Amino acid sequence: MSPRIGLNFNELLKTAIQIVDNEGWDVLTISYLAKKLTIQPPSIYNHVKNLDELKNSIALYGIQQLYEQLHSSICDQSKEAIFSLAFAYIHFARKHPGLYQSTLSSTHTVGDQYTVVATQILELIFEVLKPYDVNEIDQIHIVRGLRSILHGFVSLEDHDGFGINIPIDESIRFVLKHYMKNIES
Repeated sequence: MSPRIGLNFNELLKTAIQIVDNEGWDVLTISYLAKKLTIQPPSIYNHVKNLDELKNSIALYGIQQLYEQLHSSICDQSKEAIFSLAFAYIHFARKHPGLYQSTLSSTHTVGDQYTVVATQILELIFEVLKPYDVNEIDQIHIVRGLRSILHGFVSLEDHDGFGINIPIDESIRFVLKHYMKNIES
């Protein structure tokens, strides 16, 4: 069976990303993607081997996009750069919840390219932490804490976990300010 005229891998990926961003990661199946593209499910296999390969492609695209957003958010090497990076992370997760979830990589097997980009993100965060003058082991602890804080806010906000009428971004800035202040102590 030959591919549908006009359908290519990029169109397939774009539609799959729209599904996961708008309807959730668990909704994505080969059948549902085919329905959205108005094609028969076997036609999908002209572009991807299986659902796992499609999810890996989404994860790779997602982590590349996250890296680009984090990288472009950093304007300088001051201690304020961590706030820019943190809000870029939060905004990415808000705008692309499905892509964000794909970057967590717990639901699929990721490849070497994914690992390379994930390492680039880690190196980027280490660069942002340079003004804090902490050793390598402490950097790991700081990154884990920072990721936990940010993911916590993302997750709670996504599940309507904040009911008090105070802007969430103010809370994020408050928590980050105090977290990073403890790093300096």
